[in-house]
Amino acid sequence: MRLRVKKVTAIIPVLFIGVVLISLIGAGALPGAEKVYQGTVYVAGMGGHIAKAEVRIDPSQAEPISVVKLTRIKLHSDAAVAKKAYPTHDVRIDHAKNVMFWSAFVLDGKSMHAGKIDLATGKVVADAKFLKGQRTTAQGPMYCGSGQTKDKFLPVMMGYEGFVDVVDKETMKLERRVFFDHPKIPKNYVWAHGVNSPDGKEFALWMSLADAPGKFPREKEGRHLVFVLDTPSLVNGEIKVLRETTLTGDPTASALFRGFYTSDGTRVLISGRDRTWLLDAASLKVLAETANSPGWENHDIQPLPGDRYALLTHRVPMEFEPGKKGMDGQLELYDLTRMARVGKAVSVCQSCHRDEDIKTTSVACGLDSVWKQ
Repeated sequence: MRLRVKKVTAIIPVLFIGVVLISLIGAGALPGAEKVYQGTVYVAGMGGHIAKAEVRIDPSQAEPISVVKLTRIKLHSDAAVAKKAYPTHDVRIDHAKNVMFWSAFVLDGKSMHAGKIDLATGKVVADAKFLKGQRTTAQGPMYCGSGQTKDKFLPVMMGYEGFVDVVDKETMKLERRVFFDHPKIPKNYVWAHGVNSPDGKEFALWMSLADAPGKFPREKEGRHLVFVLDTPSLVNGEIKVLRETTLTGDPTASALFRGFYTSDGTRVLISGRDRTWLLDAASLKVLAETANSPGWENHDIQPLPGDRYALLTHRVPMEFEPGKKGMDGQLELYDLTRMARVGKAVSVCQSCHRDEDIKTTSVACGLDSVWKQ
């Protein structure tokens, strides 16, 4: 009997410590993670600038993402002009060239801006304007997602009618515009986005459907279409569908926004506003569908090196002061193995705005990143 008492007495503290440890770590965190990540995350924003967050990520912590330093890259020297003509939802890094491409979400007269930033200096080294054209009848939104090849930047028109622009990276010249003219792509879509595969052979294009072409709110339509296109054909002006699938979400809350392939090309990660989708890249079978916290909007998801974890950008409801509510831009960690969110998210917008005494909604959108080895 004494032996049993001793065993129970020895086990209880261990169990208690385990419970306390789980409580401290938080839901979804993984004790004893094998890797700590350090790098710079660039988050596109509607203020006409890009947040530059130097971060440290330790998945074993209750607050896994630490912002070491937070600054911003301005797309125009005049803040008023930047806010009016340079709001951007998307950034795309060419790591070989150490250049980051961006494209504007709004019209500047009859044109949209797109350009590139030298990451070594943080300076805008190109700022091009492309005419919207007559087929795209909407006045907004404009560019919202993008992909790339070695030589081409491929921003995607989110407005209706949608298209992919093929832009030469060196000259920033618009070489051709590829509309979604294909028998498998219906006309009742809204909000097209896309991204290239790591090997450059494929381009994943997705869009939400609506009750009527280009209509928002979407009303009762809850379907979303995902197409995998042949990239060389796309660059040459042809829509060649390799495979396709249909996702179903909440008609009022779900919408397909930006996303990435994993670095090994085996999975496609898609932000869905009120949820996150993980697809098998070869079959387009849904591997996971994870709901966000209530009221949170997921606008991008990018895998970290090694494809174990991913970063999500969210728009998060907050109260600036009593009676004044808005949104904050935050980063959240996601475990691609367990397909679950990890720990607490961190702001990459409001700390800058708070320092400037700006009490306004922060509209965070797409991201890209550079990581230390």
